[in-house]
Amino acid sequence: MTDTTPAQAAESPERQPRNRAARTMQIVIASLGVGALLLTVASGVVLWPRTPEAGPAADVPVGWAPWADNDLATPASATFTEMNSAMRDKDRERFLAHATGDAAAQLALWWDNSSKIGWDVAAIAPSDFDVDEAGTIEVILGAQYAFAARPERGAGDRDAGLDLIQGFAYTVTFEPGTDPTRSFDRYEDTELPEPATITSIVPSREPNPWDEGEIHVAKRDHVVLFGMRDEADLVEQNADVAEQSAVTALDTIRALGGEPIQDGFVSAITGDDGRFERWQYGKGTPWDMDVAGYARPTLRPQMAQRFLDPAIATGADTSGTLVVMGPGSESARDKVFVHEFAHALHNTAAPGSFIAPPVAVHEGFARFVEWKSGLADPGYLRPEVKAAIASQGMGAFSDEALRSQDAGLAYDAAGSFYAYADAHGGTAWTMAVDAVVGGGFFVDSTDFTEADWQAWVASQ
Repeated sequence: MTDTTPAQAAESPERQPRNRAARTMQIVIASLGVGALLLTVASGVVLWPRTPEAGPAADVPVGWAPWADNDLATPASATFTEMNSAMRDKDRERFLAHATGDAAAQLALWWDNSSKIGWDVAAIAPSDFDVDEAGTIEVILGAQYAFAARPERGAGDRDAGLDLIQGFAYTVTFEPGTDPTRSFDRYEDTELPEPATITSIVPSREPNPWDEGEIHVAKRDHVVLFGMRDEADLVEQNADVAEQSAVTALDTIRALGGEPIQDGFVSAITGDDGRFERWQYGKGTPWDMDVAGYARPTLRPQMAQRFLDPAIATGADTSGTLVVMGPGSESARDKVFVHEFAHALHNTAAPGSFIAPPVAVHEGFARFVEWKSGLADPGYLRPEVKAAIASQGMGAFSDEALRSQDAGLAYDAAGSFYAYADAHGGTAWTMAVDAVVGGGFFVDSTDFTEADWQAWVASQ
């Protein structure tokens, strides 16, 4: 936030002649300021998730933006228009016609692998306004994969009736010479430019399995499990375990008072340590803890655009979850699946946005669901966990502790907080949702204190 202090007008003993040039400049500056304010407000309207009015989803209007009326004014936006149209028509060849070389091969891989997972709605949309001087721009590319959440109209959910794209960030490079500028003149009468050609598309952050080669897919009533083609046997061997774990996770959330708005999950699996580490961290530094699986929130297009179907949800919130199982889950597949599926259901009920809550909000809940499902004994009964809670309080599940070599102790400590809420009014699910929205524990829905929680754990 910027503080502004009005300048105090200097008093003068006599009236000074009016400076017309200065007055003109003041008007210009004020006009520019108002224009910038309006542009900021318009941007906020577009970035903020849209709440549709009552009626068919197809009637939902696109939020206005100063650039939306002229989306075809650049070669890049013409490309996105054509590609989204091709995805609506399920026209693979037309979708690929706007890429060449490695980019065409990469997009073909995305299309074919995504089709195996299954989708009806897909989109590609820029995260920025313009292509930069190097011809690159970040985009969100994704689809509404199997079991995507879709709140019903009239449910009071701001995503009600909209399609939730489970997208990921990619960096797109256009052929040299693509015009990086955009016209803001709504009334400009010019010929529409030819679409630009994509020469490169690579994951902006960590790669996903479908970015690295052909996948093998196994489908059940509540899960789509996939892995690389050379690990097809691993996929088939674990599909039934994943299905049973999906049912367990859904039933457990319902028992806690939740009402899941999705009835299944999409998950990858690998027995290869190198693949798993690359998919989780990309070029980043691995955590100190040993990771058996992870759940990655997915993205939606950030801005309303004329080339996007108005029934596709936009904004800064997350829009789903991709679960990935690694080699470390081999000895307890069902428990790890349930843990990660609990993350997915938590993410759907309380989509994340700009401000992430403490790690314990998510990890503690998923560990608690393991216990509540009957697949694991409550970890807070271990003497070392009790001792850590007694001496450190909530410091026992700090973000650092939850990513350390002794993360198991911190997970159990965080899970105990939900167990305490469950034992006092059965409010664990409410707390899980409110803690995301409120940015941490001790929000309005609870009247718990740290001391009360510590005393309860000590008494168990």
